[in-house]
Amino acid sequence: MTSSTLRLVELGPDDGLFPAWCEVWAAGQRVDRPGEPPRPASHHVALGRQLVGKGGSQDGTHRAALVGDEVVGALRLIVPLKDNPTVAMLDLAVHPAQRRRGIGSTLLAEGVRLAREGGRVDLLVEVDEPGPGTAGRAFALRHGWTCDLLETRRDLLLPVEEERLAALEGEARRAGRGYEVVMWRDRTPDELLEDRALLERRISTEAPHGDLPLEEEHWDAERIREYEASSRARGRTVVSAGAVKDGRLVAFTDLQVPLADPRRAHQAGTLVLEEHRGRRLGALVKTAVLREVAATLPEVRRITTYNFEDNAPMVAVNEALGFQPAGRLSTWSLRI
Repeated sequence: MTSSTLRLVELGPDDGLFPAWCEVWAAGQRVDRPGEPPRPASHHVALGRQLVGKGGSQDGTHRAALVGDEVVGALRLIVPLKDNPTVAMLDLAVHPAQRRRGIGSTLLAEGVRLAREGGRVDLLVEVDEPGPGTAGRAFALRHGWTCDLLETRRDLLLPVEEERLAALEGEARRAGRGYEVVMWRDRTPDELLEDRALLERRISTEAPHGDLPLEEEHWDAERIREYEASSRARGRTVVSAGAVKDGRLVAFTDLQVPLADPRRAHQAGTLVLEEHRGRRLGALVKTAVLREVAATLPEVRRITTYNFEDNAPMVAVNEALGFQPAGRLSTWSLRI
């Protein structure tokens, strides 16, 4: 392949080439994690529409790498608009049949150019690592990126043994006396909205971020509603549980379930306000979500979560529930 045969084109989520752009991601996921359903094209379309829409908390752009009329690589650049003004997030994929031909390097150079044009100086990228020697890790190292955060992926097979779940649930209820558990799905109750925004602001600084160049995120009621609308647009239902004390939401957890294929759910944010820790509230809300999923979404057979190993309380809760290691997720940065 020569540089004259490879070309980059800008495209949007409703362009004719976008299904092929999505297939690049799906092909890579099928190779890297065989046996797991890849992220559906509808997810990329919904995210793409959110990024190119007006008034949101993020902006973004897409590029496709073509050889002839074939899409062989995909790039997405996301920039925060309400916080972290130096940062851009890069998503990059090359079709497995076209790897090691310079396509990824060309896309990376384009991502760097776009980020610089937008005034960004820190690029971030996530690499899924099912096992040692992944292509993404080798690519990042070859191009001088720094691994700033390494998390363990853990999977939980459902249903959880009743004895195990009941034991953890009982301990959490005893330690969390005086706290009420509240459940909701897809939309935070209005009376808890401001508290939920505070929890999201806290999670952006209190959740482990390693050495990533990130600052506190700006969350308000409007951004919570944007997040909820985005989840629905991507075909997800979000099952949430919170712990309430004196009418205030002080802890929460979200579980995202893709409705098109609900077999595998994804653990999203979980946080307990610092002043309410030590009362097993993390276990309290997580067990409440598991009960709700068993009752209303029995098709869910696996839950995936990611933990920084130094986050001992959360790791302990997940291990008590029966989560087992299933690879790693690394986050890398590049100063441009």
